[in-house]
Amino acid sequence: EMAKPNIKEMLAKEQLFVPCVYDCMSAKAAEIAGFKAMFLSGGATAYSQNGLPDMGFLNAEEMIAVVERITNVTDLPLLADADDGYGESPVVVYNTVKRLIKAGAAGFCIDDNTGIRGFERAEASRVDPSRPHLHPVISREAWLSKIKAALEACEGTDMLVIARTECALQEGFDEAIERCVRARELGCDMTLICGGLHDLETAKYVNKYDKGWKMFPDIFSVDGVPNAQLSDLEKEGFNLVTFHIFEKAALYGMMLYGSENMKNGNTVFSETHDLKGSVEAEELEKALTMNKDLWRARQRDFLDV
Repeated sequence: EMAKPNIKEMLAKEQLFVPCVYDCMSAKAAEIAGFKAMFLSGGATAYSQNGLPDMGFLNAEEMIAVVERITNVTDLPLLADADDGYGESPVVVYNTVKRLIKAGAAGFCIDDNTGIRGFERAEASRVDPSRPHLHPVISREAWLSKIKAALEACEGTDMLVIARTECALQEGFDEAIERCVRARELGCDMTLICGGLHDLETAKYVNKYDKGWKMFPDIFSVDGVPNAQLSDLEKEGFNLVTFHIFEKAALYGMMLYGSENMKNGNTVFSETHDLKGSVEAEELEKALTMNKDLWRARQRDFLDV
């Protein structure tokens, strides 16, 4: 069995543009599309696994189980959103990271959220910036103790540790940058500021003070125009850029096929749809059946006694 690519060596050579995934099929889609790595989205996993919003409903057991399942079906490096480490104590974070390593993750991020965490819980503070308390974070010292525990858990491994802060909405960008710098001093490989980092101008400001590897939290478009260009972000030290598309792609495809088949009373539409020729039929079949032919051949071999 060949060793999986080393995520740190990859980042040292080039900027990585990676999709957010949430299960084995989305991971295979990323692989077939030609991406070199992927990021396990906590929000998308919560939607997929529990049918709940990204508000802290996902727990460590569920997240680690998904990591293990994905890493068993693809050799692409998988980075994981480990939220706040799933506990207030740094020793809990230490244990979470140890389990992530065993599950096959190539790296992870640890944030400074409280137990009230997740993406959607920040909506109130976005709507009303005068109420930043609606986006609570833990103290700088408490978060850094978690980062320290995570780093120690990774000693002797090639795990990529991403220090993720979401304090910008409550305490401003300068405090967010200071937290990143302190985490980097502890030995963190990469930093990530969530909340307000959505354009090149802000990326330049962050890079002015926080030198080194940085993650840009999602490329998206406004009125058909990207919020930033990959090449511009790379110049500012953002060598990991993520994006969300697979949730929409999966739901859109299922709704389209379902509604057409329902309307027609047969499966002709879905069975003859060629995805506009964008995917090789053989690769699509492998992904849809998870290499069924290989496993069936193995089964026949085992039965031949």
